[in-house]
Amino acid sequence: FFSALGLAVGLALYSRALRRRGMLEPSVVWVSVAVLIGGVIGARTLLAWDHLDDLRSLEGLPWIVAIERGGKSLIGAIVGAYVAGWLAKRALGYTRSTGDNYALALAVAIVIGRVGCFLSELPLGVPTTLPWGISVSPEAAASFASCPGCDQPMHPVMLYEIGFNVLAALAIIALARRVPVRGDLLKLYLLAAFTFRFANEWLRAETPDALGLTGPQLVLLPL
Repeated sequence: FFSALGLAVGLALYSRALRRRGMLEPSVVWVSVAVLIGGVIGARTLLAWDHLDDLRSLEGLPWIVAIERGGKSLIGAIVGAYVAGWLAKRALGYTRSTGDNYALALAVAIVIGRVGCFLSELPLGVPTTLPWGISVSPEAAASFASCPGCDQPMHPVMLYEIGFNVLAALAIIALARRVPVRGDLLKLYLLAAFTFRFANEWLRAETPDALGLTGPQLVLLPL
């Protein structure tokens, strides 16, 4: 529900930004469709190696159930969307920068989507003794195949990401007219978001893959 709501609100904010800039034209519609498809593909594939066991457990399930239960990567979605948009613009010969229209839409949509993550996913994060650590009932923890640290208060990492993106959305609104180069508003947001996610990853209940870093952190380094 929150994924669908976030997508709907994000698309509404994106189309509003296009209209305000006088950019809502057929070429942009095709680029936008490519961005959406690229985001879906990227969400499912960029970090697939990190969730092979999860993917194997979905064999034999109806495809709609497998899509819902399978792992999805927000980082992968952004990368896939960015690459697809670039390729589509090259194919169409479209040269105007469209990136800034996505900045506020992304931040707000992620806030909404992460509410769903917070309400439905465990573990919330690594155990913590800080006063805002959140505990869950044994029954809730038992409903997940693996819930390390769920017997203790945990960092609410989804709430941290919600807080970051609320502040980012306010900054985007305040700075939208002050960034002189088109496209740089989105790049500034992505740079801040990737840096935040890299740091927040230390608090997520993820197993390191290499060099003491998790799969998302390895992807975030070059980004």
